[in-house]
Amino acid sequence: MDAHLLDPISDHDPCGSDMSFSAEFDAIQEMRREDDPSLDQGEWVTTLKVADWRGVETACANLLKTRTKDLRLAMWWCDAAARNHGYTGLADGLELSAQLCERYWDSMHPEGEDGDWDQRIGNLAWLLQRVVVLSRELPVTKGATGSFSLRDLEAARALQTQIDKHPHEAEQLSEGRVTLDAFARAQRETPKAWLLETLAAANRGMEALQELQRVTDARLTDEGPSFVPARDALASARDDLQRLAREAGAIEGSAGSQNDGAPPAGSTGIEVTDAAGAPAPGTGGQATAGGPLRSRAQALQQLREVADYFRRTEPHSPVAYLADKAARWGEMPLHVWLRTVLKDPGALTQVEELLGLNAPQDGS
Repeated sequence: MDAHLLDPISDHDPCGSDMSFSAEFDAIQEMRREDDPSLDQGEWVTTLKVADWRGVETACANLLKTRTKDLRLAMWWCDAAARNHGYTGLADGLELSAQLCERYWDSMHPEGEDGDWDQRIGNLAWLLQRVVVLSRELPVTKGATGSFSLRDLEAARALQTQIDKHPHEAEQLSEGRVTLDAFARAQRETPKAWLLETLAAANRGMEALQELQRVTDARLTDEGPSFVPARDALASARDDLQRLAREAGAIEGSAGSQNDGAPPAGSTGIEVTDAAGAPAPGTGGQATAGGPLRSRAQALQQLREVADYFRRTEPHSPVAYLADKAARWGEMPLHVWLRTVLKDPGALTQVEELLGLNAPQDGS
């Protein structure tokens, strides 16, 4: 992130003027606008409007540096930077938003009137919803085959389920869609260094999101928007990136420690091979198997697949969120889970004493 984005506009007017109704804001909104290619245009077929994300990023940065300190510009910049630079851009944008709120809350735009922060609360809610969406839509592969996202992987899994049920329609079902084979090829082509950089960016994004929550909670108390969906979505993406990196041999260890032939918890379900067709280092070449559940790892993977299904088919349903959370809870030691769900230190201490838990003292 360019540190100059946080420099005051001037010594006597650090936040500059309110540009809410300016031509510059209108121009940014027009650059952000894009048509949905999935909608039927009927008889009047026209050229679809494509958003200019690089233009948005540049325009927002220029205004933040020279004209105004405005939370909306930081959010639009975050959205555009994520589209342009993936998880690195998302992390930069969340850091910018957190630091802007930390330094300029009392005087930045849009200003609150008589302690009424409704507009800023709405702005923050919009940003948090973008984090939920972007967490699944940013690239997790980089190669000649294509740049695919976690949403593409979910769609490929769903497609494979259809193909397994109707193998004679495989070619027709696969036409124009991302397949597990295509995703696996892209996985093999993805440089390990890029995977590690992307994983590090996702971790940095988690830290920035926590900092943004700390800063805004201190000022809005219980009136602020919920950070839980955004935090869970980004954590889920981070976990998936970590598994992809393990499967590619970019980091040591495996996603699970079971030795019963079950796939690692949260595995993509793709056999990752090298160019010669041999299993990639550290992966064991395993794919998700069907049949009855035979291990804890398989049960946790099934929960994630349930979450994937409902996230894709019923995005308004809480089932995806709850299944994801259950899978993450299933991987936690009991003392960590208790500290996650019990926020009252007194109640936590009583439960730990009742269960005879000697929780570690390292803050985990």
